[in-house]
Amino acid sequence: MPIPHGIYPVIHTPLHLDQAVDIVNFEACLRHYLTTDITGVTILGSGGELPYFSDKEQLELLISAHLTIGAHKKIIVGLQAYSATQAIDKINHYKPYADAILLLVNSYYPVAFEDYYQSIRTIAAASDTPIIFYYFPQITKQFLTVSQLEVILLLPNIIGIKDSSLHLLTAKKLIQKCPSTLYFSGLSLMLEQLPNAAGAICPLAAIYPQQSQHYWLAIKQNNDTQSRVYHQYLKAALPIINALNMPAKWQWNLLTLLSRCPIPLLKKVASSHAQVKAALHIIGMPISPTVRHPLRSISESEIEKIRVLIAQNSQDSEAEYIKQ
Repeated sequence: MPIPHGIYPVIHTPLHLDQAVDIVNFEACLRHYLTTDITGVTILGSGGELPYFSDKEQLELLISAHLTIGAHKKIIVGLQAYSATQAIDKINHYKPYADAILLLVNSYYPVAFEDYYQSIRTIAAASDTPIIFYYFPQITKQFLTVSQLEVILLLPNIIGIKDSSLHLLTAKKLIQKCPSTLYFSGLSLMLEQLPNAAGAICPLAAIYPQQSQHYWLAIKQNNDTQSRVYHQYLKAALPIINALNMPAKWQWNLLTLLSRCPIPLLKKVASSHAQVKAALHIIGMPISPTVRHPLRSISESEIEKIRVLIAQNSQDSEAEYIKQ
């Protein structure tokens, strides 16, 4: 496999105050991740504000990542397109710089699954770069059955799936039915319930890359003590990527309940881009909370809540390590 198992943080894109891409600090952020044990990075994912950048900006960010990272880490690049032709054109430009394509196909108009499948099939057949199918039904509105996902994953050159549906029954069936396909969860906290997963492509890992990688390794090594410590650490950050006004424990309990329902119930998602960027700035990375409009900005009071969350998590984790 050209993409090894492991954790691939979704890299958030620094912007200047006028919302122009800040390439200098983008490269500085990437160098931060190079100092960690993560397997690779995902640029231009949903958390990287992919749909809000021009084609020129997207290519510039990918080239910059390639020049900064080199062969030190694997690079997965997000690609969002409405047509097979559009996707293939982008893939041809991305080919020299990416190890894999994270493919999100949107539909401007509603389409039947047969037509959606044919577009994925056409793209996969034309691509020289391995493709990870990005299953994000809350965005694409393509809520697929396990059987439909299976036929997509069996296409040549589709090497994996990033599953952001956060539906455990679907995930477990896919891993069972497609054992040779790389299954990446959209949330690292789900990995304990998916021991045969390939890893995670995850926004939490952008904030806590080292802890996310160690959490995944603890699961693989059946180290329950270590996995419990890291799970607690990552769970405490849930409000940053979701709802700041709801305690992490409540969010995790609700997510656990929803993910175990017989049918997928998570039908929509909200932007947490500014919240994650604020968290990254607080922990010392060269990034501001600025996001591309019309994404939601963040208030000073929300930034202060994030600051408190991060400080409390650091203190609690230190106490938990001492206890262990």
